This record gives sequence, structure tokens and C-alpha cells, in this order.
Amino acid sequence: MTNNKSDIIIAIFLLCFSGVMINDASNIRDLGFEGMKADAWPRVVLWLLVVMSSVMLGKSYLKFKTVSDKDNENFNINLAKFKNALICFGMFMLFLSTLDYLGMLIGGILFVFGLLTLLGGFSHKLIVKHLLVSILSIGFMWMVFTFGLRVILPEGEILRVW
Repeated sequence: MTNNKSDIIIAIFLLCFSGVMINDASNIRDLGFEGMKADAWPRVVLWLLVVMSSVMLGKSYLKFKTVSDKDNENFNINLAKFKNALICFGMFMLFLSTLDYLGMLIGGILFVFGLLTLLGGFSHKLIVKHLLVSILSIGFMWMVFTFGLRVILPEGEILRVW
């Protein structure tokens, strides 16, 4: 499968995903606060995704039309090409599934540390750097959202703050 074919498939998938999510954004409950509605920013981001996916689809389709098509090219997907993306999605699913137990702080630190270690390599020096980066970045983000913005983040069963 050429890059143009895979780009067309990905663009169509993103457009379908965006359509479902835009439709689902109408189910976001409005809490009645002053200012913008709760579904405003998700809709803005999703419409930007629609625009970018449409541009990607158009460019890929035009390239596909200009490039000579090989006769009945086999449909092969090389999963090794998507190894890093699959690792990221797998780790994120693990993070989301343990969020109720670990909480945002501990789960976020483990998620960032795991991603950095799996994608960045294993060595004693790198593991110390990955641990420091994950603790500092997630710790700072958690403090900003918890104390600065007063956002209630999942606290988990292990670490109760309030």
C-alpha cells in the first residue's frame, strides 16, 4: 500500500471520527457557568481536525491521481512501521484503565516515565533522566491544575489530597 493510499484511509477515518465526536459534543452537560459553554473548545478543536483532515484527504487524492497506479498492489500493513504509535496508544489505554486507582499524579508520572523509557531507550543514566523529567513535568502540571486553576483531577485510591 502506497503512502497516498494509507493517507487517504487515515484522512477518511479522521473525518468519520471527527463527525462522531462533534455529534457527541452536544451531549456535554452545561453546568451554567458564565462565559463559554462547556462544549465550545471541544468543538473548535474537532472542527480544526476536520479542516486539516480534509486538506490531507485532498492532497493525498491529488497525489494518488497523478502517480501511476501499480496493478493490484497487495494490501500489506507493516506493523513495525507503527510500533511507536502502538506503544503510545497501549500505554495510554493502560493509563486510562488505572486512573481510578492510581490517580492523575502517580498514573501520569508512571505514564510519562514508561513512554520515555520504552521509546527513549534503557540505560542507568537515561532512566534517571526519564524519572526526573516525568516527576517534574507531571508534578508541575498537577500543581498548576490542582492549586492554581482549582481543577479537580482524579486523585485515585493510593494518594488522597483533599
